[in-house]
Amino acid sequence: MSVTGQQLAVDQAKKAITGLTMTGLTMTVDSYNKAFAKLKPALTNEATSGRAETWSLANRIKIEQYDKYMDNRRVGKKIDAKAMGHTLIDAYDYAMTALQLDTVRILDKKGQPVIDKKTKRPKVKTKYSREVVNRLLAHHDNYRIVGSELYNVKDWDGAYTAWDDYCKMASRVDDPRWVKPDSLVAEVRYYQGIAAWQKGDTIDAVRLFSMARHGGYPRKEAYDYALICLSDLGNDAEVVKLAWEAFVKFGTSDPQYIRILINDFITREDYSGANDLIDDALEVNPDDDELLNLKGLVIESKESIYEAFPYYQRCIELNDSNASGQFNVGRYFYNKAQETRQHSSLYGKKLADLVNPIYREALPYLEKSYALNPDNEELVNALRDIYYKLGEADKLQAIESAHF
Repeated sequence: MSVTGQQLAVDQAKKAITGLTMTGLTMTVDSYNKAFAKLKPALTNEATSGRAETWSLANRIKIEQYDKYMDNRRVGKKIDAKAMGHTLIDAYDYAMTALQLDTVRILDKKGQPVIDKKTKRPKVKTKYSREVVNRLLAHHDNYRIVGSELYNVKDWDGAYTAWDDYCKMASRVDDPRWVKPDSLVAEVRYYQGIAAWQKGDTIDAVRLFSMARHGGYPRKEAYDYALICLSDLGNDAEVVKLAWEAFVKFGTSDPQYIRILINDFITREDYSGANDLIDDALEVNPDDDELLNLKGLVIESKESIYEAFPYYQRCIELNDSNASGQFNVGRYFYNKAQETRQHSSLYGKKLADLVNPIYREALPYLEKSYALNPDNEELVNALRDIYYKLGEADKLQAIESAHF
């Protein structure tokens, strides 16, 4: 199309939406689609794509189309929530292009920018910017709402973008035309992080959860989801760092933070540090089975499994589905049987009569742990040894088939 033809497309699109009545009832959602179809070629043609007017009109069509969707909803008509949401998202993108093209710096005779004495910023001249900005600001909160609606229909990308547009508008403190940051930005960044996580961008989700926390979002979920993401990324150092931050803020109200820290102490063989944290946590949660199991592991590391045994035993009394606790109780009896064999002067049947009952004591705990967690290699080896010594051929063959 010629330059004249492209400008004609802009004029026709403008004409299509300027025949509205005061209430706008003469237009339908489809009417706006037709108007935009007339304008669309002008968005890519060199003759008109560089003009702010073209993009300002595209923004206006999409904003007014969104309003028509909302009018339809208010009178009980069924609408396409996803199409409505993306109409508003498109309006933002068109607005940004319009503002970029419409903002021209005023230069002095030497070609240098003229500085505004009040704002201390370069003076600019615009033609369409005020109406573009005003249209967006009038719909600012709609971007937050649209993000939620798109999330509900599992359009993760759409929800992410709508929430991002909301936050960008609320954070343009460099430009007095825009709204100032509000208390909801941090919360919206949190939800945007959830959308990023849902669409598989774990690294970006971590960034957004951090923005939410540092922006003042107070709820612990901003820590919890970030910990999940960091764990998925295998970033153990950041997991520990964030767990400390959460522990300082929330204390022992959620044991997961202190467990991460305790495990880090144990990994670094700082058993005194681990023991101090566990004792602090047990004062608040004396019947926490996982903390009791960890207490046993620390004591075993410092002393022996015999001193740790009461903690392992108490752990499974509180929760018989604690796989680690069941394994540690079973391991206590298994080690006891092994040491009895090693230090006994007996052999043959007499030795078997002495140690086999101890192996049988270990068996139900180890088998329970295996049912809960069959991937524990040390546990599998202990069961193989016990089945062999007790002559449990069928069980030995089953576990051999499963793992070897």
